[in-house]
This record gives sequence, C-alpha cells and structure tokens, in this order.
Amino acid sequence: MMQTKTYVILILFLSMIAWPVFAASSPESGPGEVKKGIQAEAACAVVGMSVEQSQLTALQRARAAAIEQAAGVSVTSATLVTNFTVAADFIKTYSRGFIVAEKATWLPLGQYQKDPSTAPIPEYRVKIVADVYIPKQKSKVIGLKADLNNTVFRAGEKAKVTIKTKRTARIALFNIMADDTVALLFPNAYEKENKLAAGVNFVFPAKDAKIEMEMQTLSGHKKDAEAIFIIAWDEAREINILQHFAPGAAIPVSEFFAKLVEIIDGCEDTILPYEVVGVAN
Repeated sequence: MMQTKTYVILILFLSMIAWPVFAASSPESGPGEVKKGIQAEAACAVVGMSVEQSQLTALQRARAAAIEQAAGVSVTSATLVTNFTVAADFIKTYSRGFIVAEKATWLPLGQYQKDPSTAPIPEYRVKIVADVYIPKQKSKVIGLKADLNNTVFRAGEKAKVTIKTKRTARIALFNIMADDTVALLFPNAYEKENKLAAGVNFVFPAKDAKIEMEMQTLSGHKKDAEAIFIIAWDEAREINILQHFAPGAAIPVSEFFAKLVEIIDGCEDTILPYEVVGVAN
C-alpha cells in the first residue's frame, strides 16, 4: 500500500478503508484557535482513478475548502477534481489549519460530462462539517527547510528526505498516506535521537539506516497522491514525540491532527506532497 513503505525492519502493512467519519475532541485551550462547524462541499469525478480514490479526493477537497474558510486563505476555487496533481495540492492545505473533528455526509451520486460528445462520468460528492484548529502565527526562527528527492516516484523507487534548520532543533517526520491515514516515520524504535544541529543536512533514511522508504501504490491503483509532513521545535522544549505517536502505527487523519495540536504551537512545519505511479504490467 503505502507509498512510503518503510522497508527491511519496519514495514507498514495498511489496507484500504471505507472513509469513515472521525470525531476527535477539539482542543479548547492554547494560543491557537478552534473554529467550529465549518461547512464545505466538494466533488470528484471518476477519471483515471478508482472509486475509493475518487471518494478520498472529494473528501480531501472538502477538507481543503474548510481549512481555507477557517484560515481565510484561498488556495483554489475549483470544487470538481479530475486529476492527481490537484489532489496533491489539496494535501498542502493540511499545514494551514488542522481539522481535528469532522462529520462527512455523502450526497447523491452526480455526473460529470465534459461536453455533449462525451459520455457522462460518475461524480462523488461530499459535504463535511469540521472543527478546524488554526495555530498561532509562526515566527520561523527555527528556519526549517526540507526537500524530497523527487515529486513523482515509480513503484519500487526509494524516497529520501533532506532536512536543515537554521537553529538546533528536534524534528519528526510523518507520512500522510493514500488510505487517509498518517504514520510517524522518524524518530522510531531504531532511531530515537531526533536532535538536528543548526545548518547540518539531515537525510532520512540515512545511508546506513535499517529502514528504507520504498514507494508503492495501493493495490489496484495506477497512481496515488501522498505527502511527507515534517515538524521542528526548539531543542529546549521538552516534547517526547514517541509519547504522542507510536512509530509506524497508522491512524486516521483527523485523529492525527487532534493529537498534533497538543504540541504544534511553537513548532514549525512543512509538507512535501508527491505522487506514486504504478509500474505497467
């Protein structure tokens, strides 16, 4: 499945889920703000993707629209999605605000028709009501920078992330996966030291690491959109990330962000979307 499959010693075995409704308790305190009851709708036509992918993409677009409303930032005005590049852009909005609770209602199946000369295509439509946590303004004093070695991977290719900070900091890497779950990649049971010296390039996985990130599409998928989500915080701040997240354990997106908001204020973060393309038989 995943797309970022940690390999050799740590392997994530995940399965497709039926896009359930998650209801996590929203934080009521802290420097950030919870905006409750944000409503948004979105749709995705089944064009070059499976039914499950279409459903998830519609849900991701609705989440993006809710985050845009809560944060007061417009990323895109389109409500219909037909391609993966746009789907990857929706994942980027997950760092603008964090949906900590959501209720999804699937609307009657619609249809998309480019013009009268083409046959109509099924279109999945969803409406969500979400609670969105908007973190306090970030100072960017840590100077977090991160790059992925590619933005489009073929199945079987290896991914590497390079991270640098201007100040000494501690870091954590998460994988937002194509089955709508998130897992902690680093630190993990084999690499617990997550302190990064100022100005030093950190590469994950390291050359001699017991873990690899081998990209794969979900079973039956030709292409998937995912992301690496990275957070960094001042070394003096006492955050034991392993007490908040279990390495390699996949949890639903809303549950992940509900946990993340307990520590995210004062952290810097960045998100690196990518696509995985299956190998033709």
